[in-house]
Amino acid sequence: MSEAQRLVAEGDKLSSAERLKLQQQRLHELVAYVREHSPRLARHYANLPENFTLTDLPIVQKKDMLENYDDYVTDRNIHMQDVLKYVERPVEDTSLLLGQYSALRTSGSTGNPLPMVRDDYHNKIHGQMMAQRLMGGIPMEVLSLKRHHHASVIHLAHGASSYNAFLRTKAAFPEVAHNLIGLSCLDSINHLVEQLNEFQPTTLTGYPSMLVPLAVEQMNGNLKLDVKMVCTSAEMLTEKDYQVMREAFHCPILNNYCMTEGGEVAMTRGSSHLHINEDWVIVEPVDKDMNPMGETDKWSAGLLITDLSNYVQPIIRYYVSDVVRINRKPVDDCNLPCLEINGRMLDNYTICGKTFSVAGLVTESEVWPHLVKYQFVQTADDTIQLRGLCSADSHPEEVLGGLSKHLKQFLAQHGCPEAKVEWSLEPFIPNKRGGKIPMYIRL
Repeated sequence: MSEAQRLVAEGDKLSSAERLKLQQQRLHELVAYVREHSPRLARHYANLPENFTLTDLPIVQKKDMLENYDDYVTDRNIHMQDVLKYVERPVEDTSLLLGQYSALRTSGSTGNPLPMVRDDYHNKIHGQMMAQRLMGGIPMEVLSLKRHHHASVIHLAHGASSYNAFLRTKAAFPEVAHNLIGLSCLDSINHLVEQLNEFQPTTLTGYPSMLVPLAVEQMNGNLKLDVKMVCTSAEMLTEKDYQVMREAFHCPILNNYCMTEGGEVAMTRGSSHLHINEDWVIVEPVDKDMNPMGETDKWSAGLLITDLSNYVQPIIRYYVSDVVRINRKPVDDCNLPCLEINGRMLDNYTICGKTFSVAGLVTESEVWPHLVKYQFVQTADDTIQLRGLCSADSHPEEVLGGLSKHLKQFLAQHGCPEAKVEWSLEPFIPNKRGGKIPMYIRL
């Protein structure tokens, strides 16, 4: 642990050039190890030049990892069927896989779930990045399970990684389990407000799509919390959402762009900006053909992620469908580059026989006055329903009604004059598998 603390602290003191040099050194060390211990990657890397660069390494996709899992991991004692059995174990079981590894799996909201094994090196390094970088300046006493209440608004379904982690924490600390509460993101906002007002948590965690509506309730005076820290994850947190929560809760708003496969990729450090932990994680924005985009201000069509700290299930140039771009100009007095996220690859939708990207609707709606959060629900072949959450000083019928008319005109201008756009104050519809709120959903 002390070594992990030192390595993470030292990374903060490096110049950009020094950090990139260290990044390449760690990449070569990781590749050398996996060539000796992973049969699958040994075959992939057989013809690498001695002084290879990152782009000499082949791209890995989830399908290939799933189909060749036992040959992909570097420990010959790890087998997919055993890992899947392990992640499904009772929550009371706090043992390690093979006595030394942690394991979890992806939510599977975009395909088959991927089992992911992490070694102690990865866990300690990424834990220190959270402690030193994400939590920097926040008293650790705030996290005390003995002294404070902690609430999580998540998907309360077995198999959901956030819920399993919540249950395992309760099981590991039974003497303070009463200070932890898990609230369902499927509950109505009114019910969540009632439960939170009664519980009075010191820290609040959850998806931005759930925390922003709660922030609005706080500003309206219905929710009455004195929280010391709000943590968001798993979804994109926009600057607009960040400011709404800051205004509502008057405390640090933390955002951690993390993933089951790559760990803590980027995190906030006192503002809404996500700083890439590039001394330990490599992010490559790619175009639609998976070619690295280099230095550009254009949005990517996805990204390749490389985790330099996981030696047991290597994540090297692993494809993820998030749309991102990198800003290397120093901000927040931090010389780590910033990652801007435009969410998952947006769906296409077909209305009146014509297919469009949801990006068009998003572009028209993102800056609409007094609109805090929104969702597009396609209810028929010719009808899209706009659901929205509006600011406290507005009239929802004016905000949503006005945007509905605007979107109808937008569709008419793009060849669909017969398309209908309705609006509704019904609650957002979560993803059935992951529990999060998609921007577009078809009934």
